[in-house]
Amino acid sequence: MRYPVVILCIAASLLAFPFKATAQPGKYESVATVSLQREIVEHLCDSIMEGRASGSKGGEAARIYIQEYFKNLELKPFYFRSSQTFRHNDTIKMHNVFGVVPALAPSEKYIVVSAHYDHLGIIKGKTYPGADDNASGVAALLTVAEMFSQMRRDSVGPGVNILFVAFDGKEYSMAGSKRFTAQLPIAPENILCEINLDILGSTLVPVHRRQDYLIVLGRNTLPEGLRGCIAKANSGAALDIDYTFYGSDDFTRTMYRLGDHYPFYQKGVPALLFTSGFHQHTLKTTDTPEIIDYPVLSRRTKLIFNTIINLYNGRNR
Repeated sequence: MRYPVVILCIAASLLAFPFKATAQPGKYESVATVSLQREIVEHLCDSIMEGRASGSKGGEAARIYIQEYFKNLELKPFYFRSSQTFRHNDTIKMHNVFGVVPALAPSEKYIVVSAHYDHLGIIKGKTYPGADDNASGVAALLTVAEMFSQMRRDSVGPGVNILFVAFDGKEYSMAGSKRFTAQLPIAPENILCEINLDILGSTLVPVHRRQDYLIVLGRNTLPEGLRGCIAKANSGAALDIDYTFYGSDDFTRTMYRLGDHYPFYQKGVPALLFTSGFHQHTLKTTDTPEIIDYPVLSRRTKLIFNTIINLYNGRNR
């Protein structure tokens, strides 16, 4: 009777593993607190950041902050590198920052999560803080990175490599994402999806009448079997999601082409943009931390986290 007992023990351990991977779903979502995301946004909008213009001292301070954040989360280098430095038009020195939460089991597949950290800087003596554009997106990026970092330490995921990228040069016609994709060290077909977070923290221009809304563009670039991943993730967040830019096909196409996800799409990678849309403070000095709706930003961040899980869990179904 010894062998059946051993077999039963092995079977029980195998059954326990997937259960562990789905246990305590709120444990990782609880990382996305209002206080954490407020702290990140306010830090990136501090006077020392000087509006985070590419090539400026403030932009360098923002780069160091993000790089240290990734380091503290123990993110791994992406093909032996944690940053990419280049000169735009042979003049402005720019830096992309990145790190990987490795898949629990060895995998050649990736999901890329990105947000640009640069903004306008100081123009004619006036500082443009860029709280929503795009400190809010960076706050979500760093929070999701922390969620998956904790998951990896607990040995319950992720199912593929999650590459986090903070792009520089968005305000220079997406210079950072264009350079990154031009020198991509992996085949585009090994990227399941690119998820870009840009202007994510406001509730000033509701799609309908609800303030807890979210705009997601690019759903149709996903394989048909994965297009329900966002709606499934929203079952907990219960946000008012629109998959167009305020119902206009023309604006939807235009808006989709203006983000750091688009160079990935041009390489054949399914690419999503998560945003809360333009508003009266966009690209103005009034884009300050006070206009961010932190409770809604937290809910949007949780939805993005669960969307990523749904994407890699559903890839082979």
